[in-house]
Amino acid sequence: MVNYLLISILLSFIGGGLYFTLLRNRMQVLQAKYFLLCTIFLSCAVPFVIPELPNYTAAIEKEFLFDYSEYNQWNVVDIEDDELVACYAAASNSVEQCHCEVRQQSEVLYYQSNACYNFILACKLPVYWFFLCIMFLLFFDLLMKIACLVFLVNSPKKKRTLAGTTFYILYPENKLPVPVSSFSLFSHYIIACSDFENKFNEKEKEVILLHEIAHLKQRDTWQQILFFVLRGFWWMHPMYYVFRNELNRLNEYVADDFAAEHSGNFRFYAKTLLKAKEHQKKYDALSLVLCFAKTLFKSRVLRLMQKPDNSRKPHFAFALSFVAVIFYSTSSLALPLLQQQVVTIKQYEILKKKNRVTGKIEFCKSCIVEELKKTEKKR
Repeated sequence: MVNYLLISILLSFIGGGLYFTLLRNRMQVLQAKYFLLCTIFLSCAVPFVIPELPNYTAAIEKEFLFDYSEYNQWNVVDIEDDELVACYAAASNSVEQCHCEVRQQSEVLYYQSNACYNFILACKLPVYWFFLCIMFLLFFDLLMKIACLVFLVNSPKKKRTLAGTTFYILYPENKLPVPVSSFSLFSHYIIACSDFENKFNEKEKEVILLHEIAHLKQRDTWQQILFFVLRGFWWMHPMYYVFRNELNRLNEYVADDFAAEHSGNFRFYAKTLLKAKEHQKKYDALSLVLCFAKTLFKSRVLRLMQKPDNSRKPHFAFALSFVAVIFYSTSSLALPLLQQQVVTIKQYEILKKKNRVTGKIEFCKSCIVEELKKTEKKR
C-alpha cells in the first residue's frame, strides 16, 4: 500500500507540473477543471492497474539457489567427492545448509549494520500509528462537516426552480449565522443568510442564486467531499493543497461565468459580487459549507470585466491521453524499484533480528528467502 501511495504522489507532482507550466493558461476554465480532476484521478488509479510484477522473493531464491551437482568452480574441495555433493543436494532447502563442512560463499549473507535502514525500522511502527491517528481525525472532521450539513437541511425551507434547476432555499435560525452558499446531499440546497431577503433586491438575489446553482450543477459538494477523503491519504503532500486551491479557483470562475451569462450583464454581476463579498465577511469564520471556496475576489471581478477569450481550445483528449501514457510508463518503472527496496529492507530486518538473537553475522540465503516468503503470505 505504501508503494502505491508513494507512486500516486510522484504522479501527482508530474501531472501538476505539466498542468501549471503548459496548460493552465491555455485552457478554458471548464476544461482546466476537468483536466485537473482527471489528473488527480489518474494519479490515484494508474498505480493500481499496472500488470502483475515479478515476484521478487522468487527472483532472489532463483539467484541464490542453484544445482550444486553442476557447479564446477570449487576452490577447496574435489567436485568428485560424492559425499560432499550429496550434502549440498540434501541441504539445498534446509536450515542446515550453513553447517555443511564447506560452505558455498554465494549461499551466505553477511549482516552489516546500516544506519539508514535502522532509522527506517525504528520509525516504522510510530509513523504507522501516527498516520493512522491523523487519518482518523481527518475522516472524523469530514463526518462532522457532513453532519452540520444534515443539520442545516432541517432548517425552514422554500422550494424554488431557476435556470432549469429545482432547489430548496434554507433559512437557518439567527443563532446559526452562515453565508449565502450551496450544497447537495439528498437534494439541492442553497443557504440564505438571515437578512438575505432584505439586503439584496430581486435582480441581485437572482444572480446570487444563479452563482450557487452553477455550483450545484457542477456537483461541487461531492467534489469537495472526495477531496476531504483524499486528504486522509495525502495530507502530508504539498501538491494536494495546490490542487485544492486551484480547483476552488476554477469552481468560482465556472460559477461566475454561468451567473454572468444568464444575467446578461457582466458589470452588474461584478457589482453584486462585491456587495455579496462585503456582506459575507462577518460569516467567513463560521462557514460550514464545503463547496463555498474562498478565492481572490479581485481576480474574479477583473476577469468579469474583461471579454472572455474562447479562441484557445487545446486538444483536451490528446493532453489527457499524453498524461495517462506518462503516468503508466512512470508507474511501470517506479513500482518494481520500490518493491525491490521493500524486499531489501525486509531482508535486512530479518538479518538484524537473527544477529540480535544469535550474535552471528553470517546467515544462509535460502533461510532468509523462506522467511521472506512467510512475510509475504501474512500480508
